[in-house]
Amino acid sequence: MSETQDDKVENVEVVPAEDEEAEKAFQDEVRALCKERNLPLAKVKNCRDLHSMRNSPIKEGRVFRTGRLGDATEEDQKLLFDELGIKTLVDLRSPTELKDDPALNADIFANFTDVVWIENGRGHDGCIRELAKGESPIKRKRFRRNRQSAREEEEEVICEYGCDDPKSLPAGTFLKTKEASDRKERHFVSLMNEFKYVRGTVSKLPKRTIAKSILKSPGAVLSKRIWNSLKKPFISEINDGGLIMLNDLLLRFGAPGIRHVLELCADRTRHPVAFYCTAGKDRTGTIAAIISSLVGVKPEDIVEDYSLSANVYAEMNDHQAMVGALSQRSLNPKTFLGAPPEVMANTLLSIEANYGSVEGYCDWIGFGPEQREKLREALLED
Repeated sequence: MSETQDDKVENVEVVPAEDEEAEKAFQDEVRALCKERNLPLAKVKNCRDLHSMRNSPIKEGRVFRTGRLGDATEEDQKLLFDELGIKTLVDLRSPTELKDDPALNADIFANFTDVVWIENGRGHDGCIRELAKGESPIKRKRFRRNRQSAREEEEEVICEYGCDDPKSLPAGTFLKTKEASDRKERHFVSLMNEFKYVRGTVSKLPKRTIAKSILKSPGAVLSKRIWNSLKKPFISEINDGGLIMLNDLLLRFGAPGIRHVLELCADRTRHPVAFYCTAGKDRTGTIAAIISSLVGVKPEDIVEDYSLSANVYAEMNDHQAMVGALSQRSLNPKTFLGAPPEVMANTLLSIEANYGSVEGYCDWIGFGPEQREKLREALLED
C-alpha cells in the first residue's frame, strides 16, 4: 500500500495504546455510554436507537441499529416487538453467515414475511422476491471448476431468480406497491461477501502475485480456484489495511445494497426499522454513520457512537462470528474485533476525499436529493 494506516490518521486524535491510564478512561467512558444508550437486552448485543446518538435530531423509535437477533430471549422479544413495535428487520449478512446461523429461522421471526433483495449493479434498481413460508434465502449454486473439468462444485449464494421471475419485482416497484403498514417484514440485503473483498483487494496486489495465481489454473480467469489461490496475499493485504480498508471496500462494493437499505429507512410505512449484521459494528455502523450524517449529526458524535461497539465481540464470546463477512480465523483480532474511534473518523474523511461529501457518495450510489429529502422527512418529522 502506498500509505500506512498511521499516515491516514495523522490528523485524528487517537488514545495511545501504551498509555494505560488513558486507555482505561476511554474504556470506562465506552461502558458508561453503552449502559446509557444500549437497550437492556439479555442476548441481543449492541442494540440502540439512532435517536440516542449525541445531538441526533432523529425522532425516537424510528430506526435502530443492532447485532444479530436470532438469540433474543422472550423478554428481549417483548421489548423489541411489543414495546418498541419494530416491524421491519434488515439483515445485512452474507450467505455464508446466514448458512452458519442456527437461529436463522428462530421463533423470533415467525411473524415476519421474508423477502430477498437481489443485486443488479450500482445505480440500478435491484429486485425483490418474497419468500414462501419456510423457504430459505440461501440457494446452492453449482459451477464448473474450469472448462476442461466436468467436476462441479457448490457455494452458497443469496437466491438469484432475477427480475424475469414472475415472483420477483424491481425493488422500487416493490416498495411502492407493497406498503408494510399492515405486516412485518425481514429483508435479506447481503452487502458484502468474501468474493467482493477479494475483487476489491486484487487491484492492490502486485501483478506478479496475480500472475502466479492465474498460472496455477489455466481455465477461466475468474475461476474459484484462482480466488482461492489469492486468499493468502488477500488476507495479508486486508490485515495491513485494517478496518479502514474494509469500510472503504464496503462503500465501493456494497453500494447497491447500501442504497436499498437507505430506501427502506426512508419508507415511513416500514418504521420502526432495525438493521443489523453479525455484531452490529462495521456494516451496521457504516450505514448508521451515513444516515446520521444526512440528517446533520456532527462527525465527532458519529465517531463516538461507533466506538460504543468496541467490546461487542468480547461480549458475544463467539469465535465463529464473522467480521464484515470475513472469518475471524484469518484476521488479526487486535485490528478487527475492536471499534477504535480513528476507524470511523477516517471512514468519514475517506468519503469526503473520494466523493466530496456523504451527499456526494449518495449521488454516486443513486440515492439522490429527492430520496434523501424523503429519508429526512421520515426520520425527523412527527
